[in-house]
Amino acid sequence: MTPSATAATDSTVVDRPAAATEPASAAAPARKRKVAPYLVDCDCHHTWRQIDDVFPYLPRRYVESIRDFGPMLPKYPYTNVRNNSGLAFRVDHPVEPDTDLAEFTIEHHVEAYGIDAALLTGSSVYSAAGLPDLDYATALCRAFNDYTLEHWVAKDPRLLMTIAIPVHAPVEAAAEIERIGSHPAAAAVMMPAGARSPFGNRFYDRIHAAAADQGLPIVTHFGCEGQGPTNAPTAAGFPSYYLEMRMARPQIAQAHSASLICEGVFERYPTLKWLFVEVDTWWIPGLLWHFDADWKAVREYTPWVKRLPSEYFREHIRVGTQPLQLPPGRQDAAAFLRWMHAGEVLVYASDFPHWDWDEPTPTAGQFPKELRAAVFGGNARELLGLD
Repeated sequence: MTPSATAATDSTVVDRPAAATEPASAAAPARKRKVAPYLVDCDCHHTWRQIDDVFPYLPRRYVESIRDFGPMLPKYPYTNVRNNSGLAFRVDHPVEPDTDLAEFTIEHHVEAYGIDAALLTGSSVYSAAGLPDLDYATALCRAFNDYTLEHWVAKDPRLLMTIAIPVHAPVEAAAEIERIGSHPAAAAVMMPAGARSPFGNRFYDRIHAAAADQGLPIVTHFGCEGQGPTNAPTAAGFPSYYLEMRMARPQIAQAHSASLICEGVFERYPTLKWLFVEVDTWWIPGLLWHFDADWKAVREYTPWVKRLPSEYFREHIRVGTQPLQLPPGRQDAAAFLRWMHAGEVLVYASDFPHWDWDEPTPTAGQFPKELRAAVFGGNARELLGLD
């Protein structure tokens, strides 16, 4: 789980960088100044070009089925912003039909910003969590993991992987974690947010145990909500518009966080850590205040929760910075970051290469200097076990 790339010794950080993300160009991008001594991106998406790319890793019966009927992966009934070649790359990214996507990511993101470790968070198989055929979901996740190792991780030691698992098949998911969890590039386990039950539920205990045994954190990224048999994207049901859908992300993260703490997951697995990415950050202070107050009043219902919920959250849960919305005034922003314990809880997450990604330089400019080393590297380094 340790990238062999050497951390930069230049600890210079910028005070207030330009606010706009610079568009990519066909030429190799100029290298930007590092925003932290050791820079970690906890949400760097990778993908296949088409599902045919994983055919060499799939059993023949699934290859034949996909050729006959398509991948049968459930999809969102919402449109997103137009992207490049259907690959979720920004339209201004110079991605051509013959572009090696891993090499492009290394050149235009990892090298350009001096990133020391980039956690590959996929998205190609998030929808596997909505497949009713558990055997197919398991095979697809396994194939994507093997594809990731050969076509992404093997090209640069700074690329780390999240292990794709069939979330709704805990026995098979645990086996996949055990199969690949000891690989040096395996840094975390991916559980996309869409599910039938909140993630603290004992249904997932085999997954919790396997991740803890391997010393791997679990990552939950927005994805697969309302697809197949998973629950609706919001507590009120299905929204009408994509904008509404985006507003659902914080409530899903809050539900999973409350479940993990109330079900006693971190008491049973005291070394387990959990990372939420692309779920906003503004909800953290309110949840912790409310959670602590209510726990004091009704804690007899969950006697295994032995400490304030905020203490479990601060010790075990991390949240990606993207998308980052801070109050406009410096004093208000500083208070807000203090309320959410940003120096302990937040980790930098770019969401590269999507249209709404957060470039390291302007994102760092929204944080006071004294927090940048922790948010942009130190917290993630501890979370992922990077030496």
